[in-house]
Amino acid sequence: MKSVVFVCPHGAAKSVLAGSYFNHLASQLGLEARAIARGTDPDAEISERVRQDVGRALCAERPTKLTDADVENADLLIAFDLAEPDLGSPADRNWNELPPLSADFALGRAAILGRVVALIAELKAEADAGSP
Repeated sequence: MKSVVFVCPHGAAKSVLAGSYFNHLASQLGLEARAIARGTDPDAEISERVRQDVGRALCAERPTKLTDADVENADLLIAFDLAEPDLGSPADRNWNELPPLSADFALGRAAILGRVVALIAELKAEADAGSP
């Protein structure tokens, strides 16, 4: 099972949205991968707008601080709006240039979903190529 960690500063919006969509799509496609959402300085609650959008399929119940174990156990670490020192390790991918959800939720959501769909397709192709 491949482990993906999405991390953003507050662990309340972008990482949760990405992780939730990732888990949903991976499950639909039978991809053996699971995502978690983390924050480097977590908020107290997940964004209400994200909670409304994702509903019961949230990948986290509340924002959780990124730990060294999360980084060490991740097959893939994807950072939103963070620099390497915030993570304690280089991210495998940086999705820093995406629109903020707070400015235009629909635009930011579409950008995140597009990246997640592309990532799922990449991981699915890798998994299928490794199958006998």
